[in-house]
Amino acid sequence: MKILNFGSLNLDYTYRLDHFVRPGETEASYGRTLACGGKGLNQSAALAKSGADVFHAGAVGKEDGAVLLETLKRAGVNTDAVKVLEDVPSGSAFIQVTDSGENAIVLDGGANQAITEEDVKTVLAGFAEGDWIVLQNEISEIPFIIEQAHALGMKIVLNPSPMNESVLSMPLEYVDYFLLNEDEAARLAGPCPDVLSALVKKYPGAAILITLGSSGCVFAENGTVHTQKSYPVTPVDTTGAGDTFTGFFIGSLAQGKGIAESLELAAKAAAISVTRKGASTSIPDLDEVKNARF
Repeated sequence: MKILNFGSLNLDYTYRLDHFVRPGETEASYGRTLACGGKGLNQSAALAKSGADVFHAGAVGKEDGAVLLETLKRAGVNTDAVKVLEDVPSGSAFIQVTDSGENAIVLDGGANQAITEEDVKTVLAGFAEGDWIVLQNEISEIPFIIEQAHALGMKIVLNPSPMNESVLSMPLEYVDYFLLNEDEAARLAGPCPDVLSALVKKYPGAAILITLGSSGCVFAENGTVHTQKSYPVTPVDTTGAGDTFTGFFIGSLAQGKGIAESLELAAKAAAISVTRKGASTSIPDLDEVKNARF
């Protein structure tokens, strides 16, 4: 059994500010950092740090992509399926982070939006029934990837972020695990009094996980609902916390851990990550998560 993450790779430019820049305002930052991120890269790093055997597929630019590939390799991720493009730059993100630890992000797709159907076929040829595939919504050809992965019999995990209208036209009936925050869950469910129940009814063949910020998360599968508390910490930077949670939760499940243990490990890993600056750089190792005391 293998885990494939077909996802984004971004160069993250982070600016620290006392408040988000408002329309028409020019604000000087008091610190800028360049780090490697993208929801795909972050989740691959978290999957690997959870102890899983993970392969990353995606695309980077030739001129600026080496650092992204090296970051994945250092985390223990196989990068053989990452395409290097001659004439397209790597994806990038421009992130504002405030003193309270909140963030606002502007994305430029770059190489992430250059994935083709032929790329998908080539990558998936190396995987088989029972393997896992993890997807976000930051690369091109997501609907085609879902269709092809389903045809192979892979377990499909979708974190539909950023959530937009394109998600609603995807073949979501093939998804095995939805990983959602509250806003994504509400938009996917549509107007209703009980979002979780609505999603369970709408996608009866899927497991549904909804993260609830400081209230923890809920996970529904096969008629059973599990809850997990969050762990209280003082946030420094929340960038990448959801990706850390996703990687540790799916990585733990794929390694045969139970739902309760997987949720607990994911919640602890996410809590640790928000106490540090950066996205991929904030993801803790498995031993640190296991030994954490809150």
